[in-house]
Formats: sequence, C-alpha cells, structure tokens
Amino acid sequence: MQSDNRMSTREAILGYRMGTDLSAVASFGDANDSQGRLIQLSLEHLTLHLASCAELRPGQPASVVLGLGERWTTALQAEVTEISAGGPEAPPELRLRFVAPPLEAGRKIVSALEVLRENGQLVTPEGRPVWKETITRQERVLRICEALAARDTRGVARAEDGSRVEVRAAHFDKYDGVIGWKAEGPMPAVPFSMEAFGYSSVLYFRVEKAWQEQGLWMMPLPVELTRYRHRWLRRAPTTTECSLSFDHPLWPQVRVHRKMLDVSYEGLSFTTEPGEDLLYPGMRIPVMEVEMPGRAPVRMFAEVRNISSSTRGRRCGMWVSPLSEEQAVAWRELVEEQMHPRTKVSGDYHQGTWELFEKSGYFRLSGKDPTKFAALKGQFNEAQSRLEGRLRLGYRAVRPMPGGVEATLSALKPYAGSWLAHQLARQQLAGPATAEGKKASAREALRDIYLRTFEPAQLDPDVKWFFAYCEANVRWIRFINFDFASWYEQTGQAAVLSFRLMEGDTEHVWPAIPEHIEVGELTPEESTQFFTHLGKTRPKAYCEALDLVPERFDLAATRALWATAQLTRERAVLVARAKGQPLAVAILETAHPGLNLFHVLDGVRIVPMQDEALPEVQDAMLALLTRASEWYKARGRSVFVHYVEAQVVEYAERAALADLGEGKLWIISHTLLPEFLEHLCESSTPRTE
Repeated sequence: MQSDNRMSTREAILGYRMGTDLSAVASFGDANDSQGRLIQLSLEHLTLHLASCAELRPGQPASVVLGLGERWTTALQAEVTEISAGGPEAPPELRLRFVAPPLEAGRKIVSALEVLRENGQLVTPEGRPVWKETITRQERVLRICEALAARDTRGVARAEDGSRVEVRAAHFDKYDGVIGWKAEGPMPAVPFSMEAFGYSSVLYFRVEKAWQEQGLWMMPLPVELTRYRHRWLRRAPTTTECSLSFDHPLWPQVRVHRKMLDVSYEGLSFTTEPGEDLLYPGMRIPVMEVEMPGRAPVRMFAEVRNISSSTRGRRCGMWVSPLSEEQAVAWRELVEEQMHPRTKVSGDYHQGTWELFEKSGYFRLSGKDPTKFAALKGQFNEAQSRLEGRLRLGYRAVRPMPGGVEATLSALKPYAGSWLAHQLARQQLAGPATAEGKKASAREALRDIYLRTFEPAQLDPDVKWFFAYCEANVRWIRFINFDFASWYEQTGQAAVLSFRLMEGDTEHVWPAIPEHIEVGELTPEESTQFFTHLGKTRPKAYCEALDLVPERFDLAATRALWATAQLTRERAVLVARAKGQPLAVAILETAHPGLNLFHVLDGVRIVPMQDEALPEVQDAMLALLTRASEWYKARGRSVFVHYVEAQVVEYAERAALADLGEGKLWIISHTLLPEFLEHLCESSTPRTE
C-alpha cells in the first residue's frame, strides 16, 4: 500500500513543469526531426507536446536535443515510455526517459533549470494543503497574534506582483489593536498579504493599511486568519549537528554530503547546491545514511519532494522511510532526540516519577489520602517496566531535571484506535524566580511534555482518537483541552462530556439485588437495542473512541496487543431487567494493575435504557453496581471507579460510593491533533508585556 502511494506521488511531482514556451527536438530514427513544446523536465525524463505521435510506440529509441537557438545539450539518447492521445484541443503528450545520460549533460540541464527558476519560468510542484481553516473568533485571533509576537515568528510580506519581504513579528498590543513587524526591506504597497510560519502551518491574512513607527511596520490586527497546513507531521530544526550522505542514483561518482536543516518522523530537509548535487523533485535514493554524533548511521530510502528557495539558498525537502525494523527504531530515536531534546520516553525514571507524584500533589487529587498510594508503588514500577520499548502500546514521557523529574505525562492505547493521555504531573518551580518566570517555566515544561506524549502517537497506523479523563476545574486543562474541543464539537471530531467520578470499595457491604431485578448477560436482541440506543444518546466520538461499537466491542485486537507485553485487558457487559425488559446496561473494564494509579481503566459505565428517573431503573443501576463489585473483587481489585453520567444519581448515593469530584471526558479526532498542538504552542507561549 505504501509503495503504491509513493509511486502515485512521485509521478505527480517528477521534475519541473515549464511555465514558458520552450522547445525540444526529438528524432526517432527517421529523416525528419519532430519539434515539440517542452512541458516537463527532470534529469531522468522529459515530456513533450508533439503534433503527432501516431507512429510512436513505448520502448522506441529516440535522440533528443533540448533548447532551440541556444542549445542546452548535445543529443541525448532516450526511449519512449508513455504516449497519451491528447484531446480535442490538446496535442498528444509524449513521455521519454533518458538512457545513461552523461554527467556533463546533467550539469547543463541543472544550470539551465536554475536560470529558468530565477526568471520565474519553472512551475514548481505545489504542495496541496492537508488542512485549511478560517479563523474568525476574536479571542483565537488575539491569542494567535500575541503568540506570533512573543515567539519572534518569521514571516513574509507578499505584494500582489509576487515580490516578497522577509519579516519577523516583534510587537503586539491588543488594546491599540496592532501588530508590528521587523522588516528586512521596504514593505510592499498596500494591499498585500502576510504569511506567518506557525508551529506546523502557515497563517495568512490581508493587509489594507500599514505604517512605520519606531522602526517597526505596524498594521491593524486582522479580523480573519486563514491557516494552511501541508503535512501531517511537523518538522523541527535540528538541535545538534546531523548530516546525510548518499551516492547519486544516476551518477554514482557524485557523492552528496550535506548538513540537515530540520527533521520529522517521515522527512528531512537540507541546503543543496543544485549544480553539485543534481537533485530534482521525484528523484529516488535507494540508500541514504543519516548521521548524528554518538550514533550509528541510519540507513533509509529517500525521495526528493521539493526544491525551493530560502534565505540560506536552495532547500531540498525529502520523504524518508527506514530500510528495516531495526533502522526504524534507530530513526525514531534520532528524530525524537532532535525534536524533543528536553524530554525522554525511555530509561529508569520510576523513582523520579514517583517522587514527582508525591511532591507535586498528584496523590492529593480528588481528595485522596497520599499514604494510600504506597501499596501501589510495586505495581506501578512493574507495569512501567513491561511497557518499556512497547511504543505502539504505551509509554511514559518525562522531563528530567537535576536530581529528579520535573514533569510527566503518560500515553496508553486501551482501545483499538484510541490513545489515552493520563497521569499528568509537574513539580512546582522553587527558588527566587519572579512570578512571571515561574509561569513561563511551567508553560514550557507542560508544552514539552504534551508534545513528547502526543506527537509519537501519530505514528500508530491505527490511530483514530485521543482522549483523557480530566478534572473539570483545572485552569490549564480548561484553557488547553476544553477550549480547543469546544471549537470543533459541531463537526463531530471532538467532544467534551461531563461525568462525576466515584469510587467503590469491593470489600464494602453492598446492597442486595432487589427481587424484581434480574442481572445477566446481554441477549443478541438486547445487544442490538443497546447499540441503537447508545448511538442516539451519545456523540459518535464517544462511541468510536471508547470502542462502544459492535465490531470492536469485545476488545479482541486490544487484548492481543496488550498480551505481547504480558499486560491484561478485559471487558464484560451486564444487563439489568425487570419483567424481561432491559432497564440498564453496565460496561465493566479492567486493565493491568499499576498502569493508572487512580484506577481509571478499572471502571464501570452504566447506560439506562429507559427513563433514568423511574424507581425501577434506579434499582437496576444499583443492582449493576452490586454485581460490578463482585466482578472486580473476583479479579483481585480492592477498588473500582464508576463514571456517573446520569442526571439522577440516587442509585450511586444508595451504594455509598466515594465522590472523587467532577470530571470531563475529552476526545478529539487524530485529524485534529496537529491543530491541537498548534493551539498548545500558541496558548503556552509566555505573554508579551
């Protein structure tokens, strides 16, 4: 599948299309030469429009001379690879492949292409955005513009004639309603467009008025921003010196060795010298080595995706794919060391993480007694050890600090296509730093730990959803998670649902099941009723993210994945009936002890099938809790949690559950993750003065 995608992408970007009338002459063994319009060119192929291709066939040899008047090359040997019939108004299109072109001819073609590029006569392949969003909400626009100025964001002022000026955001004032930029030259005449390069996307807005003030170019804050993103995975500048090297696939005597500019899980870029490296879009490199000090070279297949102009010269962007599973692990480690230099997901941080939980107040959340957690330490360490190296199942991210751990957040895959973010903790900054310094440090630590936790999960080929069980009234969570989800709830790609987290003690004396209530397993007919009811009463994101759908309800794929790490995962379903009619359904789940210290994966959900205010429905829900306590006790659990989603909670009060407080279930689609991380970076940027 991946190979097919690579082929289609390559055909779309191979070489350069001509933006001007240029000709080439092709001979096919007859006395007459055929002159055609050159429409696409690379160092291995060309495409022509010819008046007629009736006598030609694939595989036929040819001789081609590029350029008329001033020839670029002597005759080059080629062969016909493809012939299209054209249309009523379009001439036939002929594609040819060069056969063993000499190195000198290649250099001449590259030189000619560079001249055409400088003159604006090449149509470079356009990257189609994978995401386009128009932002008009004033609060978001202000937040984004403030972050641009605080981060000294790079941008471009682009005039209507195509000329451009490099700029950097330098000033923001929401009260005066202005944003200011440092410019490397005179600003273009209004109106013009501004492009600002964000975390993983480009922001555009139109400027109708601009003026100079105190050495800055000032303009009114935009009322509308358009965000474009051209790739799913962001690229980040390299933090230590890395280099790449390979032999040219057409001319092995040409050895390319360059320093990298940036990197992502699936790509990289570097500054290229076109006349020396002889690269072009679509070129495939069977074996490329990437080196980083202190690491063995990583061997990968690579494909040139684009060559563009930058302030440093020509920039080459590549898509890469490791050549083996071993190389894939090495590449991931290299990329994460570059993209996340202040955080780790491997190593023995059990003790440091536990001490962080103690010092940060994590063990006091929901009114818990910190001393009760001591008995769970062994289970916690054992579960974390089993996860080590199982990056497709779960991991713990930490931000180390001298003598311990400053922040941590864990990721786990408890459902077939969903990743849970959990166990977030951060140590309070100590020392004489200013209040603003403490806030900036806290935001930086939380941003780092979020990025380290969420970004690697994008590599899971099955990822569909991200979710978290959150305390409802934590300011950071409201600002980062809940605000973002609220913007996209209407699309069905996000949801925020309220619940009350309660805890049951399996040693507690539970109420007897009322005589008129029967508790048992779902019948096939009741199962159909249940899923239909769930689809009508819960958002699609809820059902899909939590595998509350028929095809994944048994958690078979998840249990098999967990078993590879010797971790347990289980789900059961019970129904409470009266007079043969289903009144409520309970979904009971467990996970390996120690994975979550608040037992959020040892939880029961109860879905009323009729009006929950009816006394018999309340009796049925209480009966399900009683039976759930027996189920958890049989599996060695001393406690379990109940996600109370009902409005009428008499049954929970009768069960004497411990109230752990108000919570929110936060869910977003994987397609929104880059936007969420962009929002995270904007919102966690220190505020301007």
